[in-house]
Formats: sequence, structure tokens, C-alpha cells
Amino acid sequence: MTNQPKGTLIIIGGHEDKEGDRAILTEVARRARQDSGRIVIITVASQEPEELAKDYQKVFGELGVKQVDVLDIRERQEAYDEANIEKILGARVVFFTGGDQLRITSQIGDSDMFKCLRELYYDGGTIVGTSAGAAAMPETMLIGGAGDPSNRVSALSMAPGLAFAHNVVIDSHFAERGRMGRLLGAVVQNPRNLGIGIDEDTAIVLERDDCFWVEGSGAVYIVDGQRISYSSLSEENPEGVVSIDDVTLHVLGKGDQFDLHKRRPIRDGQVE
Repeated sequence: MTNQPKGTLIIIGGHEDKEGDRAILTEVARRARQDSGRIVIITVASQEPEELAKDYQKVFGELGVKQVDVLDIRERQEAYDEANIEKILGARVVFFTGGDQLRITSQIGDSDMFKCLRELYYDGGTIVGTSAGAAAMPETMLIGGAGDPSNRVSALSMAPGLAFAHNVVIDSHFAERGRMGRLLGAVVQNPRNLGIGIDEDTAIVLERDDCFWVEGSGAVYIVDGQRISYSSLSEENPEGVVSIDDVTLHVLGKGDQFDLHKRRPIRDGQVE
């Protein structure tokens, strides 16, 4: 395994279209078909794993994926089970469903299964996450906080994530649940991290850990705190609105590209 991943992350803002043009799931299916013809659906985050599994099995079957396996982890010890790990071996696409992102990290984080997933990604496989599965992709994940624009940082909760994506924090259901405030709060706590807000039925396709492009019907919002000149975060009123000066915001639509290393959109093949 090299230091630079060869794989792809497809990070979805939730509620991806399963009945219309299914653009995002079509991209996922394409990758499964061109490799082993097999995709593994991991339902660890969900409280209704059987129902979710049936939905995805149906959709990916219709999209031409020959084999759709389901892997449900209810207890951490199952992430060490050889039969469960065997399901991942040989697959080139793994899909994390929505639910509770803390279930993902607490049940499989640093387990034998996680190590297998990491090897898959670094060896050129594709890891997909929707909703909670999206939030769990970075080193630091958002796990809670009010979704209002007044940005009350005291209500913001974060935890270690799976660390497939670096130097970012990701929020899903973005416009639909009014989450700009909490993404700003996450960025102001550590401006090293870019904040990425992803609308429903929208995804970023991140290849080789440096550039991504946007797929789906909504928008992707990039909050960059690198040039913040002032914030009131460390002052005496942590319960109130946090004042922030000089935040950079980018809004991207389908087909747009972004360079994570240069922290800039890519237009006509050139970074702005």
C-alpha cells in the first residue's frame, strides 16, 4: 500500500435519486461493472438495514450490477469475522448507507474490516457513502448541531471519522436542512479543514485524494476559512452567535471541479 491512494471516494449528500435518471447511482454502478461486477452494501449505520438493503439491491440490479452483496454489522466483534471480511475481498466498490455515522466508526473503526477497506481504497477501489456514510469519510466528522444560520457553536458536536478524506469536514442534506451555520462552526474551530456541504441527490467524486467533480441535481458548497481575519469563537460568549470575518465561499454545480490541494475551483482545465 502506497502513501497516495489510488482509489475514488463518491460522497453523497443523501436521498440520491433511485427512480428517475439515477445519475449518481449510475456512476457507482458503472464502476462496479467495469471491475469485478460486484458491489458490497454496508448497512452498519442504519436501524432498518433490511429495508435499505432491499432498496439498493433492486436499484443496482436494474443498473446492471451482477452481484450486490449486503454486509450488516450490529456488534463490533462482527467486524473481525472472517466470513464478513471475505465479502469485501475481491469487491471493488463498497457502499455505506445512511443512518448514524457514530455507528460506522464505533463498530468498524480500526477493525480488521476497516483495514481491508483501507487497502481496497488505496489499491484503486471505490468507497461510497451517503448521508451518515458521507459524514464519516473525513478524519473529523460532524455528528450533531443545530442546522440554523445563526451558528451556535456550543451545540456543535464532532468526532473522529474514518479518515479516507483528508483536511475536510463534510455535511450532508445541506440546503434542505439549513446547515450552513453548523458547517461554518466546524470550519471556524479549525480553519485547516475545508467545509464541504452537499445537497441531497448530489455527490462529489473524489479521485486520488486531490480533485473532485460534482454529480447530481443539487449544489456543493465549499467553506474555506484559511483567510479568516477574525472570529469571536474564543471569547467569553460561547453560547451566542460566533462572528466571523473574511470567509471564502464557493458554490459548485454538476460537472464543476475543485482542487482540494490548491483550495480553488477548476475552470476550463485550469485552477482559478
